[in-house]
Amino acid sequence: MDILLKSLASAVITALILILARFAGPRLAGALGGIPIIFATSYILVTSSDKSLSRDFLIGGIYGALAGIFFSAVLIFLNAQFLKTHWVNFAVAYALCFLFALGLTYFSSK
Repeated sequence: MDILLKSLASAVITALILILARFAGPRLAGALGGIPIIFATSYILVTSSDKSLSRDFLIGGIYGALAGIFFSAVLIFLNAQFLKTHWVNFAVAYALCFLFALGLTYFSSK
């Protein structure tokens, strides 16, 4: 039940960013979404009851930031090469981003 409440709190923050995008424009929403709001909210919720998780969570956050930069670079590259398939480009970049983060986590934990 605890994880459900924490997920809902993160979803509310995401919804607020999307509402902002609707009324203030996508540039401002992207800028705010790029700030690790979800990470900060998750950090507070996850570590509120168990402080020993904070180091691993912060390291994971660094990996996530690196994966986010990787995602942006790959998406820009794919959209420059294949503009007509921007949704496919997004899916490919997202999958590669996930694999990048997974690889960072896997190879750093050995």
